[in-house]
Amino acid sequence: MVEDNEIIDSVSEDISVGSDPALLYAGREEKILEINHAGQKWLFKYKELSWGQKNECIDQAQTWDTENGFKFSVNKYYAAALTKMLTDTPIKPVTETTLNRLDRLVGEQLVGIVPQPVEPMVEDLKKE
Repeated sequence: MVEDNEIIDSVSEDISVGSDPALLYAGREEKILEINHAGQKWLFKYKELSWGQKNECIDQAQTWDTENGFKFSVNKYYAAALTKMLTDTPIKPVTETTLNRLDRLVGEQLVGIVPQPVEPMVEDLKKE
């Protein structure tokens, strides 16, 4: 029986219905990003953001005032995300200030592990 608040477009015959709700929660295993820079290998250990942590970073990057309205700072979003994600790095401490001082090529590789602040809608992708 499907309740009103459930959305089911189609059920794949190849995939079984989930039975362990623990699998729905964000994994907290540590990963390693290897960055080659200045002729050396640098290891950055990190953990993925949960859905709630990502939303916290989005909240931290937003401002609203009556004169200028809504503003979103991409810089603040990535800095907030990286300070939550990075667990062991060659840079200490991991702050917005230290991240902003990194070489551009290093920063661009670090940003690659951060989820985009807004994901494109599936319907929008179908139109393209």
